[in-house]
Amino acid sequence: MNLRHWQHFLSLEKDFFDTLTFVELHDDNEKVFSVAYTKLLLAICSEIDVVAKILCKNINSDSSAKNIDQYRTEITAKYPNFYTVEALIPRYSLTIKPWNSWSGSSNPDWWTEHNKVKHERDVNFKMANQKNTREAMCALFCLLLYVYQPELYSG
Repeated sequence: MNLRHWQHFLSLEKDFFDTLTFVELHDDNEKVFSVAYTKLLLAICSEIDVVAKILCKNINSDSSAKNIDQYRTEITAKYPNFYTVEALIPRYSLTIKPWNSWSGSSNPDWWTEHNKVKHERDVNFKMANQKNTREAMCALFCLLLYVYQPELYSG
């Protein structure tokens, strides 16, 4: 089994947890922003883009999905309850539903704000914050569960 994307996730997760040495994971700190969160948010969302394409190809080998709206359409067609998937962070007693907005036809706030950081960092730097980074990290985790699920539970 090729776990290349899982290994990348673990590296990103380590980098995220390293930030918690300086800024506790807590509701009071959700809007804390930094260069570290900027780098992480951009890297995590880039990996989300890669992994979502893989999941779409796993669902339909002819998939040509290439953006978040197309991923949403293809993933929720196959997994209509995908938006309910939760990521637990037991160390902080947190339960995150990073794809909850996919219950409708909108994309997660963390994704929209990531794009604002990516394209206009000079005016949207504050959106590279702990909350968006945490939510994106959980979203990547959830996608990976779906990508690797067939291999993990076969045979």
